[in-house]
Amino acid sequence: MALAVVSVFVFSRCNAEKQAARQQSWYEQWGNSIKVKTVREPQQKFHDLNRGLEVLVSPTQPKEEITQQTKHEYIYHYSGKNFFNLATISYVRSMGLTEMSPNTDYKLYITINCADVNSFTGDRWVDLSVRLMDNNGGEVFSQRGLYSAGNNGLFNSKMFNECYTQALEQINWNRIASFLRTEQLPKDEPQNQVQWLGNTALELTIIRWDIQSRPQGADIFWRVVSKTPEVKSTNNKYLMTTPYEATKALDIKGLTYQTSSNVRIILRCEKDGYMSQEKEFDVRMVLDQEEISAFFRLVKDE
Repeated sequence: MALAVVSVFVFSRCNAEKQAARQQSWYEQWGNSIKVKTVREPQQKFHDLNRGLEVLVSPTQPKEEITQQTKHEYIYHYSGKNFFNLATISYVRSMGLTEMSPNTDYKLYITINCADVNSFTGDRWVDLSVRLMDNNGGEVFSQRGLYSAGNNGLFNSKMFNECYTQALEQINWNRIASFLRTEQLPKDEPQNQVQWLGNTALELTIIRWDIQSRPQGADIFWRVVSKTPEVKSTNNKYLMTTPYEATKALDIKGLTYQTSSNVRIILRCEKDGYMSQEKEFDVRMVLDQEEISAFFRLVKDE
């Protein structure tokens, strides 16, 4: 009887070892065949960035490569593999988030926390987290819990594609891109001249216009008075009746930040039965304050 018990124990142990070896072989076989690719193009595209982005995909070594759930059910853990790298970098670059300069590029760390497959049911899970570091090594943004699960019933090289694409789509790419976009100020481009091409900080600077009068309903005109040859003085141009509130660029052709102190904007307020009034604004001050604000208290013309 004792010999029989020992024989059963040895037989069971041998079977367990064979099963473990078989699972390890399958784990390696699938791991070597997996080629992750994203299944959809990203919806976001970015073209107006001043900084580059370096993408680093960080695997996470699991505590164990295979976890047995039941007699026939095993979980394969692939988070320590590097087959996510190429697909991730290609996905990010397709949005326009590319490297520009090692001195100014930000670094995006994408960590593969989980990449599991149930060998029995075909279920698979992907869990990511991201950290964005500035060019000085400081963390400026992070996101966790980027989780996706699925089951297409197939065990092949494409098993992670849909799940991984869904996880990448959950990353706040607009937020990341906002850190790579540095707003240029007119004073940073002192000699760049407005040519109505939309490529200077002056043309991209939005000015808030707030013109009021009492009584309301007065006509507002504006003109440019210049002491520099690069900018031509203009005649009165009609804006609107008061109250006038708007946000728009100050696109005076030929203007540079350097010459803006030699240029004036004259606002003129007219209303039937009232005396006309004018107010003068220094363009350099307007650019610095990003505002033209005026109030006209009209006087009756008696």
